[in-house]
Amino acid sequence: MKNLISSINAIDNMADLNVVIDVIKSKQKSLRASRNAVAKAGFSIGDTVNVDSRKGNLVGVITKINRTRAIVDINDSKYSVPFSIMRAA
Repeated sequence: MKNLISSINAIDNMADLNVVIDVIKSKQKSLRASRNAVAKAGFSIGDTVNVDSRKGNLVGVITKINRTRAIVDINDSKYSVPFSIMRAA
């Protein structure tokens, strides 16, 4: 990791730095997609889940699964919840 950081610090022009930034963004997108795919595979309609929200830990039931989020029924209200903040109850 130190070699990588020193190599980035050695970049002396914007063109090369922009290439590095594009590669990092692409890798970040790939890692997020694989993490979401794993999380999505672990849930199905009817599952009870814990949702880590700003209001604390909420419990709900999955009513629909979309590409990146699930529709979760929490206290008779439906919320679109990203898989990254859901845990199996």
